[in-house]
This record gives sequence, structure tokens and C-alpha cells, in this order.
Amino acid sequence: MSKHHKHRGYGAQFSVSPKEGLTLEVLAMAEKAGAKAGYAVAKEELYRNIASSQFLNEQETDELLAAAQRAGSAAALAAARKVLDKTLRTSFNHHHRPAESGASMAAASELPTPAYEEPLAKYSPPLGLLDTPRTKVDQHVLTITRVEWLNDQMVRLIASAPNLDGYRSNSALDEYVKVFVADPSLGLVPPYDLRTLRHRLPREQVPRSKSYTIRWVNPVLNELAIDFVVHGAPGTVGHWAGIAQPGDPLVISPARSKTSLSLNADYYVLAADEAGLPAIAKVLEALPAHAQGTALIEAADENAMFDVKHPEGVVLQWLSRESMPAGKSNALPAALQSLPLPVGQVGVIAHAERSTIKAISRITEYWHLNKHSSHISSYWTLREGRLHR
Repeated sequence: MSKHHKHRGYGAQFSVSPKEGLTLEVLAMAEKAGAKAGYAVAKEELYRNIASSQFLNEQETDELLAAAQRAGSAAALAAARKVLDKTLRTSFNHHHRPAESGASMAAASELPTPAYEEPLAKYSPPLGLLDTPRTKVDQHVLTITRVEWLNDQMVRLIASAPNLDGYRSNSALDEYVKVFVADPSLGLVPPYDLRTLRHRLPREQVPRSKSYTIRWVNPVLNELAIDFVVHGAPGTVGHWAGIAQPGDPLVISPARSKTSLSLNADYYVLAADEAGLPAIAKVLEALPAHAQGTALIEAADENAMFDVKHPEGVVLQWLSRESMPAGKSNALPAALQSLPLPVGQVGVIAHAERSTIKAISRITEYWHLNKHSSHISSYWTLREGRLHR
């Protein structure tokens, strides 16, 4: 296959006459929208399969997504061509018909009246099984129903709303959302029109937002939970979480994710500080019952340690920073360095402060990692005078 043919992808080949100038644009837009919709549906199905331990390898995943794009594109293109064909026959031909003689007009009057054709401007092609919203949803507004303190520094907020205000879980292990918090003294009512507020308010008064892992979702009870590290100055999301009460709104974005972990390594090494603990705890609960490994969790001190569910074959080790501030401790890299080199394919999942993650990456660089079961990422960055988590 030549490189020119390769990069043409699945683009449609067609020609149009000058009077059909709108056709090309409509077909291109339909093809793009169809490809995007097909990709989204396949991706959602992949996450659902991953959640149920039905795994595809990387090549099979790529092939499925590409096929979904082609199928969605072809369906949208066919629908667009159909309505364009109708419109071009009924609109363009009608309005640009040359003047006719009286005799021809009389003959035409004897012909049956053509059936009414829906004009292009009012046509909405059917989307089949795709139940996509007509308008983009940027925020979901829930109400906090319970507040559970896991330790002195971490709090779990459980929130609810009828039908979760439209929120739909993507079933990914790293499912996360942005949490939006506004200054209550401003009297802003969610959902927040951030674009308008950025033009109307000083920067420090615009609602803050930060990404957090969705701890769990219960669609039967219309509840979801998010664990927060309580820290920061008034106005930050971390500070707000520490003073949130039942009845307060919880404003979140639609579900997001970055990875598609397949939990099928021979041995797991998990590492996290408080900021990454919710994501690591979620992985521990999702591991198969026969899983083997080690989980290293950094905490401020012994009082910050609490029960985290994990398979019997995974050894859970809490590491105390003692008097060291968060982000400046070497507890996680030191503990990781002391571990015996695991045998077989190793899955490493680590979420912590940026410098800690760099040290972990250097240590595991020469391990026999299962790339599909590994994800090492920084969750926050230590800056002088303030913590960004």
C-alpha cells in the first residue's frame, strides 16, 4: 500500500457540480460526525468489557476502534447523501428551472403533483441505536447526602440526584471528573457558565476546578462517591471538601479517563501518596482474587492509616512520612527500591507527587513491565509555599 493511499484513510470519493457547492461541506461534516460517534460507542463498549474482565490485546483494540470509525462514518455519509439527493432534486432543480412556454406549462399542469420532500434545513438523519444528547453537557449538579471522614486528612463525599443529573459512568478504572467549586458569597447557581463568568468576574472569583477520581457509582441508588485530600487555602477545592455538608451541591464534569488498564499481570506493584490513594484503592478492589503483589501507601503518620480492601495475595504496606511534609518524603522510592525484583510480567501502577513519580520511573525502568497493566503518572506537583493536588 502506498503512503498516499494509506493517508487517505476511509475518506469518501465523490464529485459535485458548481450548483451543489453545499454538498461537499455537508458530506464531510456528516462523515466526521459519524466517525466520532462510532468511535465513542466502541470505546464505551471496550470500557464495559474491561470492567467485566473481558480483555482485548492492543492490536484487536485498535482494529475495533478503526472499524467503528469506518462504520459510523459510512452510516452518516449514506444518510447525508440520501437527504442531499432529495434536496437537490426538490430545491435546486425547482428554483433554477429555466422559463417554460405556455404550452409546456399547460402540459405540466396535467401531471400529478409530486410528493412533498422535507427540506435540508429541517432534516435530522436517524442515529439508530446512538442515544446522543442534542446539546453538550458540561456539568452535572448533584447534592451531597453523606460525609464520611476516612482519616484526619481524607474525606469521602457521597452525592445523589435523580438519574444522577444525567451523569453516566464510563466504567474505566481511572474514571475521573472535574469538580467545580464557587465562592458561596457570590451567590452563583450551578451549573456555572464559566465562559461568561471569566469575562464578568476577577480571576480569583471564577469557580475553581480540579480533577478527582470517581471512587464508586451506584446507579440503582443514584449515588456516587469521591475521596478528597483536605488541604489548601479557602477557595480551593481541597479546602471546600473539608467544610462541605449534606445539602451542599456537588458540581462535576462528565466522566473522563486516560488509560485502559488490563489487570492480567503476574505480579503487581502499586504505589501512591494520599492524592493517588483513591485511584490505587479502586484498582486494589478490581484486582482478581488470586492476584499477587505489593501495595505501598504513603501517609502523614500512623493516625492517617485506614482499612483499604485488597486481595489476600497483595501485601499492603503503609509508609509514614512522620515529620516530613507531603511531596518531600523519599518513603515511596526507598520502599520500592528495597523490594526484591518480581518474577514474570510485572504491572506497576503508581500515582503520587511529580518528583516521586520520576524516582519510581527510574527504579522500574529495567523491570519486565507489562505495559498494558502499568500506568505511572504524577497526580500533583509540589511548589514553594503551596500544595497543588
